[in-house]
Amino acid sequence: MAKLLVLAALVLGACALDSEPEPGEHEEAADLEPFDDGKADGVSATFNQNNVVDDALFTGDMDVADVQAFLEDTPYGTRSWLASYKINGVPASQRIVDAARAERIHPLMLLVRMQVEASLVSKTATPSQTRINAALGCGCPDGGGCSAAYRGLDAQLTCGAHVLRRWYDGSSEGTGQWKKGQARRTLDPRTVTPANHATASLYAYTPWVLVGRGGNWLVWNVSKKYVKYAEDQGLIPSTP
Repeated sequence: MAKLLVLAALVLGACALDSEPEPGEHEEAADLEPFDDGKADGVSATFNQNNVVDDALFTGDMDVADVQAFLEDTPYGTRSWLASYKINGVPASQRIVDAARAERIHPLMLLVRMQVEASLVSKTATPSQTRINAALGCGCPDGGGCSAAYRGLDAQLTCGAHVLRRWYDGSSEGTGQWKKGQARRTLDPRTVTPANHATASLYAYTPWVLVGRGGNWLVWNVSKKYVKYAEDQGLIPSTP
């Protein structure tokens, strides 16, 4: 029974802050402007609701030093509060990479998730504990409070990475709510047919499109911005 309750919390709590159909939920106004500054590997040049990011990007890797460098000088031209934040004495950059590698998810996907859910990467000052407790919206069902089991940045990173990988594998194995090549209605509502497992996972996590306002449009826009910036800074390889 305990395992079932935990699983239910993970399924229901995929996303809270960015799943509300209101554009004002996301605080960083710059993220709501379409980002079109060149090519970003693994992210389509223009928004395609069926292909938010590709599988190679979703399951890629990035080392701790490069994540730390990203936080020291973010795409917003500022130093993120996460650059100095520690979890039980361990730098946030280390925990981000540890959580991502444990589930074979690209660390950038966790950074994107934190920004989409709660604008945490762009913040320069430490936000409220309430916001940190729901950093990736994991264990926070729509219309309800967040589960105490997933409070805090460490638990949120672990939970978020696990849920993203679980839904990715669910698409790959044909057991997930959202699957590659199978049409399904979002809560907007719009009909989406994921072109890959990564996109299926993202819609299972956040079943909204919300073009220009939030949902997976925002995931695409922030992903493109972060990937392009990381490539330009030499933090991840780029394809000519």
